Amino acid sequence: MRLTKLNRWGRKLCFALAAFPVFQATGCDAQSVANLVVSTSLSLASQLNVQVAQLAIAGAQQTLLQAYPGANILQILLGGNRQPFFP
Repeated sequence: MRLTKLNRWGRKLCFALAAFPVFQATGCDAQSVANLVVSTSLSLASQLNVQVAQLAIAGAQQTLLQAYPGANILQILLGGNRQPFFP
């Protein structure tokens, strides 16, 4: 069991090590690839956080507007009443 896992890891490692000369020839080293992966994942994570926050805020607004339809101040502040001063 252990030898099989070691063999699988060895094969994966061989593919990675075989790519190093190609990376060096093209001016792409492993550190810059790792930095690219980290920066891309951080960017995607921050975009996901913004989207989740916007979704939570929109959900809270909709819940408040539906729960209190007669509260004029909430309707005005949260955008439920588009024309607050013109009946």
